[in-house]
Amino acid sequence: MLFVRFTDVPKDGFPNYERLPYEEALLLSTQVYQEAQQENERFSSEFRIFNDADQLVYKGTFQFGDPTYPNLYLQLKDRIPRIRIRKEDATKKILLLENLERLTPESYKTMTASAIQQQPNATHVSRLRRGQRRLVYGVSGVSLLLLGALSVVQLVQPDPPSGVQAETSDWRPLYEAALTGETGPLVERLEKRKSLNDEQQHFLITQYVEEQDYDQAVSVTKDPIDVETIIMQSKRFATNRQDTLQAFQAVYPTNEGTFDLAILQKDYKRAVSLTGVEMTTARQEAKTRAYIALKDVMKAQESVKMINDEQLKKQVATLVQLDEEIQALEDQKRQLSEKKDKKELKKLNESLEAKLRQIYKII
Repeated sequence: MLFVRFTDVPKDGFPNYERLPYEEALLLSTQVYQEAQQENERFSSEFRIFNDADQLVYKGTFQFGDPTYPNLYLQLKDRIPRIRIRKEDATKKILLLENLERLTPESYKTMTASAIQQQPNATHVSRLRRGQRRLVYGVSGVSLLLLGALSVVQLVQPDPPSGVQAETSDWRPLYEAALTGETGPLVERLEKRKSLNDEQQHFLITQYVEEQDYDQAVSVTKDPIDVETIIMQSKRFATNRQDTLQAFQAVYPTNEGTFDLAILQKDYKRAVSLTGVEMTTARQEAKTRAYIALKDVMKAQESVKMINDEQLKKQVATLVQLDEEIQALEDQKRQLSEKKDKKELKKLNESLEAKLRQIYKII
């Protein structure tokens, strides 16, 4: 069995941050891909694949609406064989490919971007979801908000076994104590668990980062990019995000961290020059803003096609319009300079300055 977790699909109702059975993730992501194609949209989303043991086996980014890969399976089938790994890990790659072949319906293996016939079946999706009911227990009848990271106690299983209520009751004092700032007992309890859900992982990582225990933070998911992403997204680091990320990068440098740090430092030239960065939706939006700040009109136009942010699209459209108007004024200025018409030149310079002020407002 394989599970897939998408993290930032910009569509209402899409189960972001939920671990879905591979077959269900394939169905839903293909449906979103179709909608993106029909609406002439393109946007990216990070996804991760886990095995039965809840171990991360693959991480990548899927481009919705891009004709290169009409569905998740076709991308995985193409890219996984090209991954360079140690010889002793070769069997893991073979096993992953075999599982993908076994779990993927034949119709998805021959899909093309121009002729997608099969729509995900809503009844089939519902059947899959019935086998994975989520039981959510709150505290005192309300959702438990814990440090902006741990929201609820979550159990994922087909049917509630005996003892679930007792276990929830056993955890409750730890969560209530954490709400008052006494996080130690909850951290100790979570550290003893063999398996953690996403909220628990987020909570632990946040605690370790605040203590600058970066080795422990990375040990939670075995992936420094997970830690870096939480530093960028968590409200806990809103006031010291740049310093926190810089300190973590010094110990666990990643391409993604280097990019995010450059954005935070407003070193836009460095940010857009970096290669080998896995571009999530958030990073693509940041890259677009960087191009706007650099007044790189062509690159901004190209970058904004990959995202679904209407405000950014309007900003780029305004930048394009102003750039065209400035170019026209510059041409007129050159012509008037040759004629030495000082009065008209003054008017043109005033118009140019006004246009440039408008650009700076966008930036």
